[in-house]
Amino acid sequence: MDEKIIELIIKYWKGKGSEEESQSILNWFNVSAENKRLYDELNDIWKATAKKDQETFDAFNALKKVRGKISQSTKQRELMTPFNRSTKLVNKILQIAAVFAIAFIVGILSNRFVSRKAVTLDSTITEIAAPMGSKSKITLPDGTKVWLNAGSILRYDSRFNQKNREVSLEGEAYFDVTKKNGKLFMVKMKGITVRVLGTAFNVKAYPGEGSIETTLVRGSLIVEQHLEGKEVTETVLQPNQRAIFIKKEGTLFLSETENKSLKHEKIKKIESVKEKIILSTQVETEVFTAWKDNRLIFRNENFESLAIKLERWYGVKINIKDDEIKKYHFNGIIVNETVQDVMEIIQYTLPISYSIEHNIITIQKNVNNKT
Repeated sequence: MDEKIIELIIKYWKGKGSEEESQSILNWFNVSAENKRLYDELNDIWKATAKKDQETFDAFNALKKVRGKISQSTKQRELMTPFNRSTKLVNKILQIAAVFAIAFIVGILSNRFVSRKAVTLDSTITEIAAPMGSKSKITLPDGTKVWLNAGSILRYDSRFNQKNREVSLEGEAYFDVTKKNGKLFMVKMKGITVRVLGTAFNVKAYPGEGSIETTLVRGSLIVEQHLEGKEVTETVLQPNQRAIFIKKEGTLFLSETENKSLKHEKIKKIESVKEKIILSTQVETEVFTAWKDNRLIFRNENFESLAIKLERWYGVKINIKDDEIKKYHFNGIIVNETVQDVMEIIQYTLPISYSIEHNIITIQKNVNNKT
């Protein structure tokens, strides 16, 4: 294995790699299944043996070290079939070993993807970003825990937890808010502010999308709509409720349930509900929050919307050649699969074919499939 690649991978895990270096890793990762296997093994070993402040990492010795710890387990499997001794099994054993071997440094996984920078404007601004293909978990000065999804940015100024508890968000985040002497916690987005005391909720507000979605897990919150030249309106959410603010511009993806709700209200054109809030009751909150636990859940998901989520999740670009594919719907759960694994599942489920070149995935209709 090229020592240069190992060096780049370690820099990436430590959050010190540049965008160009990260792209080099992604390109190498997608070249072959063998590269993916090596990456997975090194990742397991890193989690089991790496120290937070170390600058070097002997991948070969570490691999030998961890494999030695599971030698007894592997001896018992020598009579099993080749399939059961496959790469997936070896990786699974390594994952189990990694949990118990040496010491697992708490926080190394959550911190390695976090990009932080302080920018001096009128006051000091702390900006925390989760790049495409990664997620971040942070704890704010008031104790509030925040999970940032891929392609998201959270900002707050030096007055946070002193005079106020205000943050601004672009993208998607899950908040587990700590109660603080009756002081409100506020998440500000363009046209919308979410106000809470202590609660857990998910907010999705990507700039290019035509909606801002708030899903309440526990507690209560207020979604405040404050558009220029209009009176401020408030919508109160209870647990398992979801509020969707339809913006004036952007690509809009609504579920079948939400579309039916609009039709029930005899709304013929979506333009008539722009800059308004649609309230859904008794939603399955896990569908909207599972991403923070490294899972993606799709319920009758529009394929165009699915592709955008996969782009962010894996840091890839997806080109859909046939517009008809965008109308397909997909059900499924993604847990730790590679992007190639996911594409294989989708190809098996829907009449599509795909190709992957570096970090670009091209999808088209499978002309050989008549379904």
